[in-house]
Amino acid sequence: MQIILLTHEREVTRPSNTGQLALECFPDICTRIIWARTSPDAALVKQLQTADCALLFPEEVESPSELAALVSSSEKRRQPASVEHDEQKSEPAMPSTLVILDATWQEARKMLRRSDYLKNAQKYSISSKHDSQFTLRRNQVDGGLCTAECIIELFKEANMPTQAAQLAEKFALMQK
Repeated sequence: MQIILLTHEREVTRPSNTGQLALECFPDICTRIIWARTSPDAALVKQLQTADCALLFPEEVESPSELAALVSSSEKRRQPASVEHDEQKSEPAMPSTLVILDATWQEARKMLRRSDYLKNAQKYSISSKHDSQFTLRRNQVDGGLCTAECIIELFKEANMPTQAAQLAEKFALMQK
């Protein structure tokens, strides 16, 4: 598993950035690319076009209010657009590379809206059913998880309980 944090420039210096925890704990799994609206990272754009890479985000996003509704109600992974839905088929396998928008929810919406390569990327959603425990920021999307919580859930889905527990411990300490 590889995780790419596509980080908003304002997020890099924020002490409340939870993506930094994953970068510190798992430098062999997590990398960071700074998002640029007008000049996206060419390697990332190419990577997102491959079959085994996806953006961790609800798939059908049309407006900010719809995004909030999708994120809060997302309890099930979404099929890639190219896969026909069949109740009897198993859920799609987790891609080997996942891109996470490392930003506030307000910034993440803008990043998605302003980046065609993100809008057109295959999407993957986690199946978390719990509310965020992130208390260091206000005005978050109901049901939305912070970056560290998303990575913890991904580790759980990938049968990596040791890594999930290690990051959860660091996340809990950050909030004290």
